Amino acid sequence: MNINMNFNMFKKLKLKRQFLSLNKSLNLSKVGAPTVLNFRIRKGSTCSYLHTSSQNYSLSNEKQDVIPPIPTHSYAPYACDLFPIDKDLPKKVKVVICGGGIFGTSLAYHLANMGWAEDTLLIEQGKLGGPTSWRGSGFLGGVKLSKPEMDILRSSLSLVQALDKEGHDVGWKKCGSLHLARTANRLTHFRRMKAIAEARGTECFMLNPSEIESKCNVINTSDLEGALWVPNDGVCDLYKLCLTLLRESHLKGTHIVEDCTLHRIINQEQKIVAVQTSKGLVECDIFVNAGGTWSRKVGQMSEPFVKVPIHPAEHYYLYTQPLEGIDFVMPAIRDPDGFIYMREYNGGVLAGTFEKIAKPAFEDGILPDKWHLREQPVDWDQFHPALQELLHRAPFLHSALINQLHNSADGFSPDSRWIVGQVPEYKNYFVAAGMRSGGSNAGTGIGKMVAEWIVNDYPPMDAYELDILRFLPAHNNRKFLRDRVVEVPGIHYSNEYPFMDFNTGRCIRMSPMFPKLKAAGGVFNQVMGYERPSYFITDGVEAPFRAASTPTWTKPSWFGYTAREYLACRETCGLLDYSSFAKFDIWSRGEEVVNSLQNLCSNDVDIPVGGICHSGMQNIKGGYENDCSLARISPNHYMMIAPSIQQTRCLTWLRRNLPSDGSVIISDVTSKYTAICLMGPKARDILSEITSFDLSPKAFPFLLLQRNRYWSCKWNSRYELNSYRRYALHVYDNLIEAGEKHGMLHAGYYAMRSLRVEKFYAFWGQDLDSSTTPLECGRVFRTKLDKNIDFLGRAALEKQKKEGVKRLYVHLTLEDHDPEIDPWPFGGEPIYRNGKFVGVCLGFIRNVNSETGIHEIVTPEYVMDGYYEVDVAGIKHAANASLRSPNLPSKFPDITRDRYMATRT
Repeated sequence: MNINMNFNMFKKLKLKRQFLSLNKSLNLSKVGAPTVLNFRIRKGSTCSYLHTSSQNYSLSNEKQDVIPPIPTHSYAPYACDLFPIDKDLPKKVKVVICGGGIFGTSLAYHLANMGWAEDTLLIEQGKLGGPTSWRGSGFLGGVKLSKPEMDILRSSLSLVQALDKEGHDVGWKKCGSLHLARTANRLTHFRRMKAIAEARGTECFMLNPSEIESKCNVINTSDLEGALWVPNDGVCDLYKLCLTLLRESHLKGTHIVEDCTLHRIINQEQKIVAVQTSKGLVECDIFVNAGGTWSRKVGQMSEPFVKVPIHPAEHYYLYTQPLEGIDFVMPAIRDPDGFIYMREYNGGVLAGTFEKIAKPAFEDGILPDKWHLREQPVDWDQFHPALQELLHRAPFLHSALINQLHNSADGFSPDSRWIVGQVPEYKNYFVAAGMRSGGSNAGTGIGKMVAEWIVNDYPPMDAYELDILRFLPAHNNRKFLRDRVVEVPGIHYSNEYPFMDFNTGRCIRMSPMFPKLKAAGGVFNQVMGYERPSYFITDGVEAPFRAASTPTWTKPSWFGYTAREYLACRETCGLLDYSSFAKFDIWSRGEEVVNSLQNLCSNDVDIPVGGICHSGMQNIKGGYENDCSLARISPNHYMMIAPSIQQTRCLTWLRRNLPSDGSVIISDVTSKYTAICLMGPKARDILSEITSFDLSPKAFPFLLLQRNRYWSCKWNSRYELNSYRRYALHVYDNLIEAGEKHGMLHAGYYAMRSLRVEKFYAFWGQDLDSSTTPLECGRVFRTKLDKNIDFLGRAALEKQKKEGVKRLYVHLTLEDHDPEIDPWPFGGEPIYRNGKFVGVCLGFIRNVNSETGIHEIVTPEYVMDGYYEVDVAGIKHAANASLRSPNLPSKFPDITRDRYMATRT
């Protein structure tokens, strides 16, 4: 059977006999003008291959000998071939780095520059310079909505530029990056990225299709809406970069040992003290898990083991042979709607994909011992959608000759973000994992961040969304990770829509009310594994499980449902499931618990039994490590309630700062209790029908706790009923029955979010972080600087109070925004004061001297004496700024308590 084709793509394709063959019934599909073969993999079948005859290519079904497999080392020598590598291990060092990939080499480099070279040991299980360890796109720069991620990208870019200026060959070239948009929604996403990037100093431009062609005339622009152009971005050679970092570290005295397999991590009293390797034992003060794809496996080498939730997925890299006429400074191209990227590389093209539906690797959980075994057989069926997109976007690839197609197993975290930080299990164990093959962009910046963290014993920035403390032990479950990794790579190139969530790995943690909330129309988002209602569809039809999504930047489809729930919470009553909130029992035999919490909390927690106190827990710089409520159950027993996302972080902070002698006991009881919140002016009437408590303001005042057999109730601007899980449905059913005649509705997180924005309540993880102090966010009234306890962070707060704050939390109301047609401010939008960038909405207003760049004091007068605009997806809307929540009218004002401005006329 012969087929004549004008198609050169697979001229030098090399196939493995035992894996690949062409399907006898060829499936030919059109991509642009030329024809593309749709390859099928059939294990064990005869291998056919393409051979040439002038300009025509024919398909032969005759058995042929196959060209040998891809070599394990593709194009360059190992590190040991270029400079001497240590043969023996030192007996003792300060830092042991396990892993010689981009993060490990970057960390060693930065530690060496900070004077720790001779106290640092880097060990690698294979040869340093292996292609699967340092393979990647080499992209540098890019734009992120998240400030920590953006800072890390800029740090990586700055390091490569600095090395290039010093004369090191790292393959740096400033070619700019093109982010292509096929849809209007993608273009809006890019406008949001441009707005915040420009405000923070990164030059960006929006391009139309004709302008795209002027930047790169070899790509197909017929289906593009536009693009984001970042001219100062560039690319590097990841292999050369890593070797340069290694060589510079070695010259300064860093110990570097390869062919050294880690066997065991030894700890005493929650501290790592040594590592056992195939070449001997090394004592250390700090251990860093830089194992890349092996990070989860390395975590299991200690007892108790460290939970590093990553799972490998197949990831493809396509290298072509040199192409005639290819531009050396061709922009780095990202086509996220096609899930592909490409760049010029050695005169040809390097291309790859973040597949929409990825293929897990090593599903049995057994990883190979050597890095070169990470290479996976090429699955042409799996790569075919990406190949179609590449040929569509870059028609010149139809005549390209494939050099190599690599399929490597790269590690991905369950939420697609990097994993960085100090692990909860040990005090001196750091990790960086889940680089999602973006080593050049992230690894060097993260290496600098962790090096500063280690040397200064404090992180240089707050990066909660990247911190390993954002996970629970449940996230390390292998089946969960395997299910989730199918979806994760594609998320990297998805639109970062509001409240983004996953469809895989759902229904892990649920409150007892979950079936009834689902039957009531609940649409759920996931937080710390919990299914939490976002809103309720009240169409009377019971549907299967529904996951919340907001695939738009304008008015969302769920707005009508949320508006109804919001009004119920303001005018009648809304019932919300608060079960996901983190809950901890803290107690002692004597007064140790009171004294300890007084030392950790900035508010006065020595309150009467039955009382409730809201408090922050500050770090040494005065920033928030925790934002919580404390209910005093008995003289030496407290229950702490903290935001859902703080469950691991809060527990870790308490364990590290409570007495080490065991005199104070802490227990995570999040899953032991269910919490129901009643919010609205009718809440007291409804609750009165199911309890004998006197709920009048005089008998049951603000911040008080009441308990009965089935539940405890606390009043702190709303009624919260905490019950044992076994009583939860009983309490829920009684509340539903009592609330029906009062017009009570189920309400979800989206309504609560609207109410909290309206009320100007700062949330931890969204507004508050470890760099935010109570004086900056209007919570001085919760900070007892006059209490006779030297609580953690007090000195920093007293100093700030004396000198003045350099930022203030403000509430903004847009004036000329049309919510029906304009993109919405979902968060993270730049704020401008008198035309100058001063913060992010909801946000903190700063006063930066334009001449010196110094942050100056911010006063209420400074905040109010300015003209404000908020940039929402490239359009600046006039805004009114306030340091208080707005006065909003109510049909049924609460005349009993003249307290909350958002619910009174």
